[in-house]
Amino acid sequence: MNYYLGVDGGGTKTKFIICDAFGRVQAQSIQPTCHYLQCGLDGVTKVMQDGLYDCLNSSAIKLEQIAAAFIACAGYRDIEKDSPAIERAVKKAYPQIPHMLGNDMENALAGSLAGAAGINVIAGTGSIGLGKNEQGQMCRSAGWHHIFGGDEGSAYWIACRLIQHFTKQSDGREPKTALYEAVKTQYHLLEDSDILTTCVVNWNFDRTRVAAMSQTVFTLAKQNDPVAMKIFQEAAKELADIYLAIYRQLPFTSKNIPVSYSGGVFKSGSYILEPLKEYLSIEPTLTLTAPILSPDAGSIILAMQYDNRLIDEKIIQNLRTL
Repeated sequence: MNYYLGVDGGGTKTKFIICDAFGRVQAQSIQPTCHYLQCGLDGVTKVMQDGLYDCLNSSAIKLEQIAAAFIACAGYRDIEKDSPAIERAVKKAYPQIPHMLGNDMENALAGSLAGAAGINVIAGTGSIGLGKNEQGQMCRSAGWHHIFGGDEGSAYWIACRLIQHFTKQSDGREPKTALYEAVKTQYHLLEDSDILTTCVVNWNFDRTRVAAMSQTVFTLAKQNDPVAMKIFQEAAKELADIYLAIYRQLPFTSKNIPVSYSGGVFKSGSYILEPLKEYLSIEPTLTLTAPILSPDAGSIILAMQYDNRLIDEKIIQNLRTL
């Protein structure tokens, strides 16, 4: 029997999955990030080898039984001149396996729509969108560096809006809401200026730690804090702009285009999804749908498609276990 390898490589960890031809999971492994700017090119090769052989050693599958692989590698094609070096690093790890290398946006799109054409927006620590039309043409939008205001609508962006409103409520530019005391209490601020000590000095404005503050906005939104609700409205508008930018640049033939989503921001549920639906309603051909499969399942779908395997409902059902 043929087997398929899917690699979902993000900025924090890399997940490896081997499935059979019916999408049934045979082996899994979690390894460190494969982002070449964090682990180096030799690190990319090592992570790829470690994940593969961890899967093989925990199953009865032999290397030569793997028919195809899709490797989603965070950072790939972000800086185009570095792409050939990343390709060589992966090929060094998998000289015998037919494989396709892509960015981690690609498997998120494939998973959310089970391989169909459409648009997916990722809103986690950062934000970025990718669309694919019926002819296989692709278009991306957003994902510019957060340091100059990019990653709009992401958890980091939402957290920065929280800090912004806290400082305005502190110095009288805005009336105080529950947000003000919630930030002081949750982050143990004796003085309002301690927000600078916490974020800038203690955390060095670490992107991941700051992004985690977005959870405070969610908690406040559930308590009907008007500023928190407004932040989610603004985030939804930013994310809608990503979908619409892709739609307007990528020619689709269908009059019913599914658009989906990935990432932790969407765990806020109706607070982000309801305003997002409203903003997208200006283009009636776009239909916002919950993701069908996870990004790691998307990497298996892309591996199977690379091997010209038809993705049927049985495969999709089996991949739902991921």
